[in-house]
Amino acid sequence: MKCQDDSFERCILTFGYGNRSNHLDFTNYLHAFNVVCVVDVRLTSRAWSRKWYGEEIEKICLQNNVSYISMKSLGNTSGTRKWIPSNFEEAQEDLQKLSMLVTKGNFLLLCAELDSSACHRTDVALELGTLMQIPVKHLR
Repeated sequence: MKCQDDSFERCILTFGYGNRSNHLDFTNYLHAFNVVCVVDVRLTSRAWSRKWYGEEIEKICLQNNVSYISMKSLGNTSGTRKWIPSNFEEAQEDLQKLSMLVTKGNFLLLCAELDSSACHRTDVALELGTLMQIPVKHLR
């Protein structure tokens, strides 16, 4: 499946689990977009439900032959959608590391907020998309 249009094979995907009661949409997206890696961009990989804890997401990824990485440096300290990392230099280093992963295939930035326009992952994805010159697609 293409990411946005016929001219792009690869893209950066974002997904927020919000109040979802199961992993169905998440796993469907992993397959539909040929995701090779899920990058957890939460400051802490905890959630309102244990099913969205980092360890559980990692298990699901492994069951679906997808890598999982938690990058707390790309988490948000602002308490709003505006991305303010806890350590700017570390965040920039991790963005560079991610830019090398993009060459291996599509990856998905995971965070809690269901609506991407209300989540810091939008800023992270846009910065990474600009760095890599590939499109961003926000999944619902």
